Amino acid sequence: MKGITLIGMPGAGKSTIGKKLADSLGWKFLDLDILIQEKTGLAPAEFIGKNGDTAFLELEEELSLDLNLAETVFAPGGSIIYSTRAMNKLKSETQIFYLDLPLEEVKKRLGPKPLERGIIGLARWGLEGLFTERHYLYQTYAHQTISFSDAGDQDVIEQIKKIVFLA
Repeated sequence: MKGITLIGMPGAGKSTIGKKLADSLGWKFLDLDILIQEKTGLAPAEFIGKNGDTAFLELEEELSLDLNLAETVFAPGGSIIYSTRAMNKLKSETQIFYLDLPLEEVKKRLGPKPLERGIIGLARWGLEGLFTERHYLYQTYAHQTISFSDAGDQDVIEQIKKIVFLA
């Protein structure tokens, strides 16, 4: 069976919801940020600080292209949408869900020092600009958009499961 990919802004809950969704399905869960840390010995923010944005984007793409995502819930970083090759692979091998969290909620979840999180493009465009740019790309690549702000994780998980198993 095809896997599931969760995309969205940093703080949208891709990892949190992804782990719970995978558990409820009896599937594997794969967080690209954790895979990057395992492969490089550096957290994504550290890798970006040491090697730059371009090297990070290339690494994200390379690792994503090598994955087998059958019966896997995959949570890539929010910047994966800058890789057409990775997104085309994800679109063909998984159902992509955009976890669409309102900008104000993203701001709250990222806290007072979002620049320390290693978010590609944040220093250049600011959170509002980055949100606007990425929102369009997320919608373009997603098979489905799950818009939420007050919905709990379990509500989002149930929405995704209903879509996956009725499709």
